[in-house]
Amino acid sequence: MRGRTGVVVVVAGIAIAALAWIDPLFFPLALLGPLLTGAVLGYRGIPFLAGAATWALAGILMLLSDWVINNEDQVFHLVLTVIMVGLVALGVAIGKGVGRLTSNRSTRTSIR
Repeated sequence: MRGRTGVVVVVAGIAIAALAWIDPLFFPLALLGPLLTGAVLGYRGIPFLAGAATWALAGILMLLSDWVINNEDQVFHLVLTVIMVGLVALGVAIGKGVGRLTSNRSTRTSIR
């Protein structure tokens, strides 16, 4: 990762971890956020690592903050972090597939 990408990853990871403290946002954020992030990355052809690092950092920060404040849920946050990184990978695959379909469709329609 280069400098600018690293800064974006750190800032986004901190923001995600902070938003996770808002209870109604937690599960949609933790389950849909990584999937959508991966889909956008895959569609745009951006490497998986940036999204995976963002969500891994967010998960680790969630773990640390919950550990320090509540002294609970450490295993939950570790497992959730792995799941979030996996969802980024799934999203990348979906995004790449959609990108291929739309590029094939636009190629076919422009031939007419």
